[in-house]
Amino acid sequence: MGHLLAATANGGASFGLFLIIWIIAYVVFALGVYGTFKKAGQPGWAAFVPIYNFIIILKMVGRPVWWAWSLLLPIVPFLGSIAFLVIYIIVLHDVSKSFGHGGGFTVGLVLLNVIFWYILWLGKSQYRGPAALAGAGGYPGQPPPAGGYPQQQPGYPQQNPYYPPPGQAPPPPLPGYPPQQPGQAPPHPGQMPPAPPPPPGQIPSAPPRPPGQIPSAPTAPPPPGDLPPLQ
Repeated sequence: MGHLLAATANGGASFGLFLIIWIIAYVVFALGVYGTFKKAGQPGWAAFVPIYNFIIILKMVGRPVWWAWSLLLPIVPFLGSIAFLVIYIIVLHDVSKSFGHGGGFTVGLVLLNVIFWYILWLGKSQYRGPAALAGAGGYPGQPPPAGGYPQQQPGYPQQNPYYPPPGQAPPPPLPGYPPQQPGQAPPHPGQMPPAPPPPPGQIPSAPPRPPGQIPSAPTAPPPPGDLPPLQ
């Protein structure tokens, strides 16, 4: 009888020691999650509440809350545990992206879970919003940078294509166009170039006939002695 009581006492002491160690380990683990929750604007005390802390993680990364039912998957032998592991890795990857990290940090959260939760808490990582909801427009709920976004600079005014910028030589004249005189603008594309001025002492020729116009017939001179017709 004495041996039975001694064995029962030893078993109770072992269970009590195991329970104390488990509580200490749980508090140490939850402390890193507590700090991470505070960074993300979530209630820190939720890190110490089983099941509810997983719901807060789902909210933090933007996943549906009903994903918390995946905690029951390990009840199903083998396949259920594998399915829960896949979902848990997806959620941890969302946690990593929500704080601006990539796949390498996700591996750390999977293999060295406690250490990397503390890195999220005590490191320089900043919460950027729920990564699962992030799209082309960035992370929803992310605050704008200090001082606001910079204003868009106005475009450059349209320059005259026929005048070079200040300090630049004018382009050479196009084939068939006379050299540009100082102070004279070059003709527009498709416009006939102006006729060059005649040399001194020469009568200027008639202007060129517009395209498509029929030339008028020359007028015959009147016979000798007849008066010219009145205009």
